Order: sequence, then C-alpha cells, then structure tokens
Amino acid sequence: MQNLLLFLDPWLIAPYRLPDSAAAGFFLGTAILCLYCVLLGDAAYLGVLALNRRHLAGFTSEMERHNDLAETALKMGDKESYKAVNKQALDAFGHSFSLGAAVFTSSLLPLPFALAWLNLRFAAAVPELPFPLPLVDREPGYLFYFLLLYILIRMVYGRLMLRLPPYRRLKAALHATPKPA
Repeated sequence: MQNLLLFLDPWLIAPYRLPDSAAAGFFLGTAILCLYCVLLGDAAYLGVLALNRRHLAGFTSEMERHNDLAETALKMGDKESYKAVNKQALDAFGHSFSLGAAVFTSSLLPLPFALAWLNLRFAAAVPELPFPLPLVDREPGYLFYFLLLYILIRMVYGRLMLRLPPYRRLKAALHATPKPA
C-alpha cells in the first residue's frame, strides 16, 4: 500500500503547498483531500448501487409481498400463518437493510487510503489549536481535522449535488425499483 501512496503523493501534496502559510496549506490541502474522498466515495456508491439495485428491488418486493400476506392472515385471524409469513418479511427486510448498508459503506472506501497517506505525511506535523478541547487538548492530530472537514464537505456536497438536475435524475434512476432479479 505504501507504494500506491508514494505514487499518489505528488498529486495529493500539491494543494498543501499552494498557500505560503503552513497552517493554511494544511487546511486547504486537507479540505481538498476530503473533497477527493467525497467525490470518489460518491462514484463508488453510485456504481455499487447500480450493480446491486436488482437485488435490492428483489428484497423489497419480497418484503412487501410477505407483509401483505401477513396482513391478510392477521385479518383472517390465522395467527400461525401470520407469524410464519411475518418472519419471512422480517428476513427480507434484514437482507434489504444489510445490502443497503453495504452499498452505503462503499462511499467510505477512499477514507482508509486518505488517512494512511495523512499518517505518512503528517503524523508528527499538525497545527495546534489556539485553545484546548476536552479529549484532544491543543494537539488533536490529523484525524480530528480530517473528520471535521470531511463531514462538513460531505454535507455541503450532498446539498449542492441534489440541486443539479442531471445528478438528481441519475440518483432517481438508480433508486427506482427495477424488476427483481
């Protein structure tokens, strides 16, 4: 992995060297690194969603079908059938939820690489805070700054991208229910 990080190093370190101030460079570079992670993570998420949408649709369809059957059994007063069919609906929900969580997790794929590179470059050289904070004092480390900026940039990115019609159409198409596999 170190060879990959060293290969990417000139490209990743360039934004850190733009400002004259080391602290400003650290924040600018880390913000751009976070933006890279958000962009690559979103692309990974959309790709994995596209590859798995039929499976998700299948689980959703199965869950809805079993739920309807469970409601019918309950209306007819057949508790045994209700419990059996409801269990199948819950199993389908569990599969759907797990696959949905895995699809979301793919958006976090770039983070370990970014954090490994930050550790390689900034393990001992991180700006101090002007005031102490609980648990981190004045020297929080690169992880603190990275996560703070990553969350902020991810929130802003999400809001901005949903305002772009082509992106909204793409997400809607990927979230639309296809025929199950």
